[in-house]
Amino acid sequence: MQIQPAIFINIVLAIIALYYYYKGSRQFYLKEPTFLRYLALAIILDAITAVLGSFGITPTTTIPGSNFVPWRSILFISHVILATVGFFGFIALLIVVLVKGKDLPYPKLRNFQYKILLPMWILGESIALINSLGKILFGLRLYDYI
Repeated sequence: MQIQPAIFINIVLAIIALYYYYKGSRQFYLKEPTFLRYLALAIILDAITAVLGSFGITPTTTIPGSNFVPWRSILFISHVILATVGFFGFIALLIVVLVKGKDLPYPKLRNFQYKILLPMWILGESIALINSLGKILFGLRLYDYI
């Protein structure tokens, strides 16, 4: 199977978003002042990646007979739920901080977003990344098996 570099667009964007989510989340947790820009960039990249992938705008690897949404896959449903809750959770966090001010203590919010929200998003996104890499490198869609 010949691998075209363009199919890695969403994977690269997702990895960059992961870096920004981690950096922004960690900075917010440690009360460092530049967390807002990283969280905002992560949310923007995450939204772009979701739109590009969902609507097939970017090139993807297609496997014969798998051109359907795998709603019966526990793995796919886990990915959708975890990544979506994480995505909208970070949007809510950003809105709260922008409205109330970034210099407030937020002890519970800092812990929640770093210890629960971030790992939730990372797990959800990792499922999609592993599935994509499986399709690209091995011609297997994990969602068909789990």
